Amino acid sequence: MQSGTYDEATWRQRLRETDLRITSIRLDVIRAMVERVSPMNAQDVLAALPEGAADRVTVYRTLNTLVRAGLAHRTDPGDRVWRFNLVEKSHDEHPHLVCDACGAVRCLDDASIRIAFDDTHKEREVTITQSNVYLHGACDDCSADDDAAERSAD
Repeated sequence: MQSGTYDEATWRQRLRETDLRITSIRLDVIRAMVERVSPMNAQDVLAALPEGAADRVTVYRTLNTLVRAGLAHRTDPGDRVWRFNLVEKSHDEHPHLVCDACGAVRCLDDASIRIAFDDTHKEREVTITQSNVYLHGACDDCSADDDAAERSAD
């Protein structure tokens, strides 16, 4: 659920459904995450909040609370920095693109990977508690920069 329009009423309802208190910091963190295209680390979230709204520890606690409540997903693409993104009510496992040029992490909506995941899960009769698929390459911005550099070199 990234890069969308923040609807406070919806998020108040989702907080209530998970028995979480509705607090200004939770709403501010959710708003920052809704307005961002890619998963955010805690420092990015803190920078997106109104000045003085929270400190780093409060942001970490809020993010972890959202994860435990099932409202957010936490990933580590291998650089030991947790990234967080909000999840839809009908959350499916999905892959992430890790840009080797700039380090950005983007959620990918790739049905073929979800289908393969579901098929493997059903065929093997296993219980999977967490999965993380990371694809490495170049994000849209870095790909565009590479294309522009190649055109100017020609």
